[in-house]
Amino acid sequence: MTRTDLTSLACLTTALVLLGQGAAAQDGFAISVNGDTVAGDARVAEDVRALDAALAEADIQVSYRGLGADPKLDLEVTGAPGGPLTLLSQLNYPAYVTRGEIRIIDPLAVTGPRTIATLPVVPGGATGFVPPRPGLDAVLRVYDAQGRFDETFPVPLDGFDTAQDREPGVEDGFDTTARRRIPVHGASVIVTGDGVPAGASVTALGEVVAVDPSGGFVIERILPAGTHGIDVQVLGQTGGVEIVRDLEVPRAEWFYVATADVTFGIYDEEGTPSETFDSGRLAFYVEGRRADGTQIIASADSGEGDIADVFRRFDDRDPRDRLLRLDPRDLYPTYGDDSTLEDRTPTSGNLFLRVERDNNFLQWGDFAARLGDGTSLVRNDRTLYGLSAGYATQDQTGFGAPRASVYAYGAQPDQLPQRDVFLGTGGSVYFLNRQDISRATETISVQVRDGNSGRVIATRTLIAGDDYEINYVQGVVTLRSPLSGQAGGGIVSDGVAADDDVVLVVQYEYTPTLGSLDGFAYGGRAEGWVTDQLRVGVSGLSEETGTADQTLIGLDLLFRRSEDTFLRFDIAESDGPGFGSTFSADGGLLVDTEDGAMGTGTAIKLDGRAALRDLGLAADGALAFYVEDREEGFSGLDRQVTSSTGDELFWGLSGEIQATPGTRYAFIYDDYENDAGEYEREGTLEAEFAVTAATSVGVGLEHQDVRDSSEDGRRTDLAVRLTRQLAGDAAVYVFAQATLDEEGLGRNDRAGLGGTVAFRNGWSLTGEVSDGSLGFGAIALAEYADGAGSTRYAGWEVDPGREITGLTGRDAGVFKSGATERVSEEVSIFAEHIYDVFGDRTSTTTAYGLDWTPTERLSAALAIESGEVVDTRDNDFDRDAISVALRYATDAVQAQGRLEYRTDRGTRSGDDLRSETWLLATDAAWKIDESQRLVFSADYAETVGTESETLDGTFADVIVGYAFRPIDHDRLNVLARYRYLYDDIGQRVDGTDEERGPRQRSHVVSVDALYDINRFWTLGAKVGVRLAETASTAGDAFTDNDAVLGVLSARYHMVSKWDGLVEFRRLDLRQAETSDTGVLAALYRQINPNVSVGLGYNFGTFSDDLTDLTRDDQGLFVNLLAQF
Repeated sequence: MTRTDLTSLACLTTALVLLGQGAAAQDGFAISVNGDTVAGDARVAEDVRALDAALAEADIQVSYRGLGADPKLDLEVTGAPGGPLTLLSQLNYPAYVTRGEIRIIDPLAVTGPRTIATLPVVPGGATGFVPPRPGLDAVLRVYDAQGRFDETFPVPLDGFDTAQDREPGVEDGFDTTARRRIPVHGASVIVTGDGVPAGASVTALGEVVAVDPSGGFVIERILPAGTHGIDVQVLGQTGGVEIVRDLEVPRAEWFYVATADVTFGIYDEEGTPSETFDSGRLAFYVEGRRADGTQIIASADSGEGDIADVFRRFDDRDPRDRLLRLDPRDLYPTYGDDSTLEDRTPTSGNLFLRVERDNNFLQWGDFAARLGDGTSLVRNDRTLYGLSAGYATQDQTGFGAPRASVYAYGAQPDQLPQRDVFLGTGGSVYFLNRQDISRATETISVQVRDGNSGRVIATRTLIAGDDYEINYVQGVVTLRSPLSGQAGGGIVSDGVAADDDVVLVVQYEYTPTLGSLDGFAYGGRAEGWVTDQLRVGVSGLSEETGTADQTLIGLDLLFRRSEDTFLRFDIAESDGPGFGSTFSADGGLLVDTEDGAMGTGTAIKLDGRAALRDLGLAADGALAFYVEDREEGFSGLDRQVTSSTGDELFWGLSGEIQATPGTRYAFIYDDYENDAGEYEREGTLEAEFAVTAATSVGVGLEHQDVRDSSEDGRRTDLAVRLTRQLAGDAAVYVFAQATLDEEGLGRNDRAGLGGTVAFRNGWSLTGEVSDGSLGFGAIALAEYADGAGSTRYAGWEVDPGREITGLTGRDAGVFKSGATERVSEEVSIFAEHIYDVFGDRTSTTTAYGLDWTPTERLSAALAIESGEVVDTRDNDFDRDAISVALRYATDAVQAQGRLEYRTDRGTRSGDDLRSETWLLATDAAWKIDESQRLVFSADYAETVGTESETLDGTFADVIVGYAFRPIDHDRLNVLARYRYLYDDIGQRVDGTDEERGPRQRSHVVSVDALYDINRFWTLGAKVGVRLAETASTAGDAFTDNDAVLGVLSARYHMVSKWDGLVEFRRLDLRQAETSDTGVLAALYRQINPNVSVGLGYNFGTFSDDLTDLTRDDQGLFVNLLAQF
């Protein structure tokens, strides 16, 4: 008797005993053997059977994605802002890390961004945290065994995106890595499941996996080369499902495809001497990865042309947009095999190459010039086409930095950079200065700047998709969270607003409508750590655009004692017209242009910070200083020193000491002066004391000494603030301040009260009212967040210290309201309204959005943006934009479309402003059955405008494609295509609008069919029809240009390596009233499986290409074709 038999007998004996004791009663348990209930409660048995059936139906899939998997690191924050939070660490490479931590950072600390707490966290685990005050960020950092670390971008703890569809603890595949130093080499293994019953647990790859409410789960892990056992278990109360797979991760993977097509021939046209000709094309794509992390991606396509120029053509720059180049509109839109297009080689030319290993790389193609790490004076954020390379040693310092690194780039741009700066409006929608900007060229960041001098205090780069959405056609940026215009602030104030400005900086590329570009852009940086504490770096860039040439070079030194203690020196020199930009205080409705510096200048900066504990003191806190000298003519991305100010000198000191948990001291001194005789000196002393556990008192003393175009004088103010924490999350405060001494600036006496309260239902209220010498001030703000995607806010703010250039009169304040509401699982809505009244100017910005997903198949989105400005300075205009999108997807049908409209109308700065833009983009695919496919796409754009940036005209492009590719009986194969093109804008010549190129209106139909009679004979047919009207330039009249092409062919596979081809062609040119008939015959010999050679003769003078108008194809030819 086997062990299994003994087990079954024991179970059966136990069941019989229980039956004899009346165990069949409804006593809450049941016994089953091999799925059959033998004793117990019938209701329990039924529940168990239902659970077992559900477990058996759980859909579990294990997939392998090969070497070269992308490491993903993400910090997810859940909870209500202001309350207890859960910080979740997510990564797909835990096998490569040993520990993790979450750093809590105060980005607006008096002495600069500072880490105030470090929370240990298990990689892939979670930890809790209660923010002690608003305005803090969190950064996830993970370390490997050698001390190298990766870290994420900062996540605001009081402004994280609760609207995203993230289930806490469930992996979602997001990657927010800001710095990557851990080498991760291996393959990606993904385990997914659906239909997991409630209460069941999932274990995969040795880890417990969270299951979302719908019963789905996903886990991705990167595994090194070698053999691995993949074990997946779904366990219920009585049993479960287990899947075990053996996986072999190879040490290398390669994929490549290449073709070489060479033709030699002799023209044989009657009445002319015979001439020889040749043409050739080389093209290849190769992608390979090794287990040591080496990755190579390369592609090249010479295009067809003279053989002597085949390699020279690799350097050609494609004049069309990269996305249009990759879109196979000139080919058949479908081949019936459900293939899709993925751009692995982003390049605007004919060549792409990238070799990469462990963050070292060499690339030719499109790239983002991320020049600026390590230096604040020499920066570049442009997206360019050309050569870029980077090298960093694997040996690193104790701070996780490579001992030495080099980065360089060179490019020949055909676009111009644009930099738009917006003061935070308290809203989410910002209009860029230009429309139809180049895709994926934007770099968007949030900066905190000194409200008086404009000195950049802190910068945070935003992440597309997570932090913002951008409409490239309309030029509209929508932030995930509203952006306030102020940050920081002390006890002494001039009103309700904080002391520092918060601005949104958007850098992007655009193609000018006028003017030509002829120049280069190149730059680079090299740095090395002489010791573990001392780093030396040099940086430089040159922008030679033909319209604005600029150079900027710099040297920097860094001495670092710890993460919070350092000394840094920068020196840079610029030469050229500078980096111009625009500035808007109302979200882009009214824009001021800030010109470049024009000239040559030098900037020197010395700054440092020291944590008190690094100085041997027991108290928590830090000291900091900065000195910056800028000569007239110096130009950087964030500062232009023009003749209006002359040379500038900045310097300052700051310190913050947390003497005890309830006692804090701080001081700040900032000094600015320039050669124009202007200066601003401001010093502040602050102290805060905890009188009781619930009561604190703050005292502040501030002295100002100012001379500029609007003010000249000095003032000393003293302020006292009393804060009382009430029961729950509520606090009230009263404050009073008085001017002790004043000359020329006016008094700044002020008194007021305010408070904050956070309710457990998600609502919070903030309010303050004050009055004083500078006028009435108030702020009232109500905010709501439920942690599940719904937010609301409404407020009013009057700041007596607010100034807007060129405006005078009474400030009635800014009214703002907005909401993001997840109405149901199917519907979420967004709305925002900002109304600003300052003197004789009123501006209104309104935005609405709706996402509707009634079913898994159908989704829709609506977005509306509107702006209006009215004042007495010749500004009276409206701006409106609306976008509607639909998407429908099933196994058989996929369709999506977007309709957009934007209009500007009125008067801006006295000039007539009228423009309208319509845009329609839609595509659909229908899988009729397993053998047939039908696809459709339509693009439509119409623009009418009075601005020089707007290209007037209409463009329409409609494509229909059909494919018949039987999978069982594939003798007959048919491809069909129809394209309608209407273009009265005209193609741009050399990327400019000085000479508008050809215009056309055309219908093109083509049908290709192949039929295999038997294994020897194949018949083919092709019909092409072109009905076109063309004009060479914008001023020429349209003329008809119609053609019909018919082709019949027969191919005979004679023996194993010989093929014969006969092709009959007829071309009718309607307007020329001519018809030509030709015959082409060729014989091909297969040399090996990859190479064939053919000999043929074309008895006609034309080819089967309707775009070939040369009529010189008659003659003998030899064709060599190689494919790999």
